[in-house]
Amino acid sequence: MRAISYRAKARMRKGMKIFLSVAAILLLALILFAVYLDRFVVYTPEGVHLDFDRNTSRDVVIPTESTEKSTLPEDVTIEFADPDPNGQETALVSGYYIDLEMLQDPAAVLAAVQELSPPCTVLIDLKGGNGSFYYTSSIDGARQAAIDVETVDEVISYLRSHGFTMVARIRTFQDTHFAEEHINCALRKSGGSLWVGDGFYWMDPANATVMAYLKQIIRELAEKGFKEIVLDDFRFPSGTQIVYTSEKSRTELIAGIAEELLNFFASSNITISFGNPAADFALSGASHVYVSGVTGSGVTAAVKGYTLLEDVSTQLIFLTGSKDRRFDDYQVLRPLVSTGQ
Repeated sequence: MRAISYRAKARMRKGMKIFLSVAAILLLALILFAVYLDRFVVYTPEGVHLDFDRNTSRDVVIPTESTEKSTLPEDVTIEFADPDPNGQETALVSGYYIDLEMLQDPAAVLAAVQELSPPCTVLIDLKGGNGSFYYTSSIDGARQAAIDVETVDEVISYLRSHGFTMVARIRTFQDTHFAEEHINCALRKSGGSLWVGDGFYWMDPANATVMAYLKQIIRELAEKGFKEIVLDDFRFPSGTQIVYTSEKSRTELIAGIAEELLNFFASSNITISFGNPAADFALSGASHVYVSGVTGSGVTAAVKGYTLLEDVSTQLIFLTGSKDRRFDDYQVLRPLVSTGQ
């Protein structure tokens, strides 16, 4: 076998170094390009795609007058009588719920509502995780859902004029539309792109503008006659690589937000409640915790899970269509309209 000369070996080593250097540069370029593209990734219910026209600025200025309104419309009746939320009594709840799936056919919902006999409680979803409002909203930039919103307005008007106990439920921090319009108010990944969870972009719970936005929605719903507002999916997402604007832990942050909202509306006749919060969520006073997605076999575990509630028997409310007898000992709202499931 012919021996390889020293000079040939030197050329081979040099060639290998050049090859490795070029490969490393190409790999680095590929990583940087992927990071660059990440900011243009858009998640929708139909899938994932790139949108090179979307605004990726981190310095979006939000007008103060559109997010921090401190006055209510003149025709809102809000009583300020008891500044201590612990001094209010928690009302027992029974009745029906109207979710977003039912609202795809608002006429059927209106017909079903007109068959009800008050008094009873009716909970209705009015803002989804994509940020769409299912009623006519006057909030600047509000996007209406692609349904017959005027008929939903009729449902609300009927409930109000016939003495029903009206409860509105809104997705709290899931809001794709608001996050896209106000990038600096959204949760982001460490690379700068918007973080997505459950198919939606999330607002940053620690952002002051987000809090002002939520308060504005609550005020508007109060103006429409709702006495209780349920902040659904009230939690900080557990995903990794999330960047948010607070030094508090996620648990501390959510607890602080709940306290701020309860204190802000404590002296009014509006009850702030929470939907599907973490099991370690503590709550006292007149507020409720609304829980959905629980089967009959999971009732006991769900009740035991909320050990920090002041009074589980009056504060915990299940939303279920199940006829399982294990729900009978607790407060339950049933679906108003069958969706065929």
